[in-house]
Amino acid sequence: MIWFRAILLAVVIGIAVVALSQSAAKPTPAIEPTPRPTRVPLPTLAPETIISHISHATPEPPRQTSNPGLPEVQVVDYGFSPGQLTVKLGTTVTFANGGNDGHDVTGTGPGGEWRSGPLAPSERYSRQFNLVGTYSYVCTIHPEMRGSIVVVQP
Repeated sequence: MIWFRAILLAVVIGIAVVALSQSAAKPTPAIEPTPRPTRVPLPTLAPETIISHISHATPEPPRQTSNPGLPEVQVVDYGFSPGQLTVKLGTTVTFANGGNDGHDVTGTGPGGEWRSGPLAPSERYSRQFNLVGTYSYVCTIHPEMRGSIVVVQP
């Protein structure tokens, strides 16, 4: 019985030695790093302009030239009146919320972006325009509300 165990142990050791010597003789394949995936932008649709039914029902306010006094833009529910205002350089324009809803006035033009902050009904915001050019503005709460101020040399 001891001889049987010894022979069996010798066979197992022999098989292990042969297996290890054959695996050591074969070169192991080099492991290549996985290439980083390339970022491909997904096809997307162009952003759509959101136009509410109100903008179709509300006519665009007429264009006016401001009087030399105190020019004012009325912020009424779902529109600015006048829609476009022409003023002289250095003029201060007041935006008055005469509507029943909260609004704001956010604009861009020469000199960068400007914001009134939220305007509750009957609140006012004034801004002086010190650079010649066109200033476009919008109510960010109601994006269909748009207007512009054109500043000209005196």
